[in-house]
Amino acid sequence: MATIVALVIFAALALVPTPFFLISPGTAVDLSQSVTAEGHTPPHRHFYLTDVAVTHATVLLLAAGLLPGTRIVHRSDLFPAGVSLRDYNRISDFAMDDSQHVAAYVAERAAGLRVAPPSRVVVVADLVDGSRAASVLRVGDRLVRVGVRPVYEASDVARAVTPLAPGTPAHLEIERDGRDASVIVPTIRTDAGTRLGIYLRERGATTLPVPVHFAIDDVGGSSGGLMFALTIYAELTGDRRGPNSIAGTGTLDADGKVGPIEGTSQKLIAAKRAGATLFFVPRKNYADIAGDRDIAIVPVDSFSQALGALH
Repeated sequence: MATIVALVIFAALALVPTPFFLISPGTAVDLSQSVTAEGHTPPHRHFYLTDVAVTHATVLLLAAGLLPGTRIVHRSDLFPAGVSLRDYNRISDFAMDDSQHVAAYVAERAAGLRVAPPSRVVVVADLVDGSRAASVLRVGDRLVRVGVRPVYEASDVARAVTPLAPGTPAHLEIERDGRDASVIVPTIRTDAGTRLGIYLRERGATTLPVPVHFAIDDVGGSSGGLMFALTIYAELTGDRRGPNSIAGTGTLDADGKVGPIEGTSQKLIAAKRAGATLFFVPRKNYADIAGDRDIAIVPVDSFSQALGALH
């Protein structure tokens, strides 16, 4: 009887959710096998994108927070207020796609190719659950105009719909799959005022002289930008300088600046497990791992600094 009771308690603890998540070392993806610049040979070296694993903790799983390299964070520290886990994952996937476009642009420009400067566009990143826009808009649609206001940045959309009463139809001009279209989206009431019920993202748009293809599964977010760009640059130029096994993390903008990320310590562990001998980290995150002596750690502020370190 006591055994049965213990099993019931154990099962209950394993199922009861908490508002906490576990952040632990994730995977190290070999980009030399996953990123391809058309007409170029993949680099012989290994470039690793490092990731973290995010697990919703039950009462029982909270004990795993004591494991080395694992930390416990509250839901509010991971997800913006009002954003569901499903929406967060979709936004994360969109951010990954955006980081790939930016990385290809930065790498091709650094390799000496003639690349037109990207123009900023505003696109639909996700749709709010229950939004009346779900039957009209799609993720990836570019917003060109809301009413009479042209859309140059995400804030233009809020400025256009805020004066409207909730439920008032908003007339939008969009671009979808290279074609222009006019649609009508009923507005909704939110804590911030009248809105369209969509998440927006600003991104750079340009035509690349060398198409780049990515085969990355189960990894999201924008923190792979730096490593994507280093891999593409190595393919385009055939540059073999530097160590044979390189890992790192860091967002990348169109100017080549490397931005901070989350989960630095966990990503470093993933790099070590992959056998990397060099780890690039955004300078703003360097303090998190500065004391580690098992691998060469190079803090950088820009893509050019990372190239300089390899050379």
